[in-house]
Amino acid sequence: MQGINISAPAPRVNFELLGQHIGKRVRLVGKVEGVQGNSLQLRAADDGIVTVALRGAAPSDLYIEVEGTVDSPTALREESSTGFGSNFDMANYNELCKLSHGEFRPLFV
Repeated sequence: MQGINISAPAPRVNFELLGQHIGKRVRLVGKVEGVQGNSLQLRAADDGIVTVALRGAAPSDLYIEVEGTVDSPTALREESSTGFGSNFDMANYNELCKLSHGEFRPLFV
């Protein structure tokens, strides 16, 4: 059995943390606010709006997790996404982001 590859982890972030990861891969969960062409507006767990450059088709779920590269403090380029349905606890996700970048950072890869 192979171990987990931690050579290039994609940390979970909220809007506030996005700007600290420019040029790096991250995971961001949000609520789809609108789609226009090859981009969508995603409301992050801490209420910031992020523009996501889509790699493929627009998602059909209301809540999604986007893994991608941060282009700016308000823009993300999608590598992949996962649908989380129409009911997701954004407040809990926001707290997870804070904990994973705060005192409990060593527990997260």
